[in-house]
Amino acid sequence: MTQQVNKDVRGLKEQIEKILIKTAKKTKTLQFAMNLPALDLRYSYSSTTANQRFHSASVGKLMTATLIFIAIEQGKLTLETRLKDILTPEMLEKLFVYDGHDFQEEIKIVHLLGHMSGINDYFESKTFDGSVFTDDLIRNPDTFWKPTDLLDYTRDRQKAIARPEEKFFYSDTGYVLLGLIVETVFAVPFHQALETYIFSPCGMQETDLCFYSEGFDPKALAPLYINGVDVHRYTSLSCDFSGGGLSTTADDLLKFLDHFQSQSLISKQSLDQMARFDHRYRQGLYYGLGMMQVRFEGFFFLLRNLPRLQGHIGVTGVHAWYDSTTKSTFVLNVGNTKDMVLSFKLLINIMQLVFSARIK
Repeated sequence: MTQQVNKDVRGLKEQIEKILIKTAKKTKTLQFAMNLPALDLRYSYSSTTANQRFHSASVGKLMTATLIFIAIEQGKLTLETRLKDILTPEMLEKLFVYDGHDFQEEIKIVHLLGHMSGINDYFESKTFDGSVFTDDLIRNPDTFWKPTDLLDYTRDRQKAIARPEEKFFYSDTGYVLLGLIVETVFAVPFHQALETYIFSPCGMQETDLCFYSEGFDPKALAPLYINGVDVHRYTSLSCDFSGGGLSTTADDLLKFLDHFQSQSLISKQSLDQMARFDHRYRQGLYYGLGMMQVRFEGFFFLLRNLPRLQGHIGVTGVHAWYDSTTKSTFVLNVGNTKDMVLSFKLLINIMQLVFSARIK
């Protein structure tokens, strides 16, 4: 019986590797890792060097949200805490003005976590003149973006899109505010909070906050294509901060997911609050409080037997997911905004293989 199980596991691993090798021929870079506790299988792959570092993109939001819930569990704030009680009026000025009314005094932590504050998004939304931030990022590669610069970008060039609690609107600007809240309540820089409460407990020795952690080296990052341009060495990549600006590896993200779902970072109560998937983000994707859920049946009805994974994605085709039933974890990166569809096809192919192996 044991020999048959080992044979099945080897066969699964070989099938997945074939798919990865085939997919890697279509991408600029590809990293993948998974942990299947039920099959005692931990596996990783990279089309470049082993343990290749890459940019996390918005997968890092999952860690920002985790820090907020750690602060909540330590009694430093609550989901209902208002921003005005933590940040200065100058920092919040003009960010929440909608229809002639300034809602800054009504905005709560829960609104930012769940993208329900009404604040605009510096990264993907258009400005008053129709331009988008990514054009600036590419045209001015030597610009260093401080968190306050990112707030000013939204403050001066965009306007709020709704009243608080009126509309779900995904906002990187909101997560910059959460990063500044983390710095305020823990009284340390954001990267130090990450290192103390997440990187160190999880054993994530290959993960840094880009441009802030002492060990960060942009040359070590895998290619990162935004609108067809490789920006992995651009200083302007500093624009991500607490919205997801990590240098990490697939194995390190697996470590985070393993600790995250095992409740060693935050409690079950906090996890349950994060997993309130009340809002549709995009087709097949739903958002809670700093965490996403993928519903594969939303892509195609015949995928309804696949589990609903929880975690987060990033715009450059970064995925970090776990299945709460089997405790399986999955990470992949294709490092290209143009390959998001390809990344989901890869994820689906692997999920079909893994869960046809009757993981229990």
